[in-house]
Amino acid sequence: MAKLPHTSETAIAITFLVMNLSTLLRQVFCLFLCFQLSESLFRSSLITKGYQPGNY
Repeated sequence: MAKLPHTSETAIAITFLVMNLSTLLRQVFCLFLCFQLSESLFRSSLITKGYQPGNY
């Protein structure tokens, strides 16, 4: 609820800043999750590849 023109511009600029930071954080988080998922799939494929039933 800004009353002066300068404070209104500041409020709008802060809103855009927060929206852009939110989008950037979402992209970084998604990239992090994709990296973690690919690492876990890679590890599980190595474990199952080395497993041979009957060899105890």
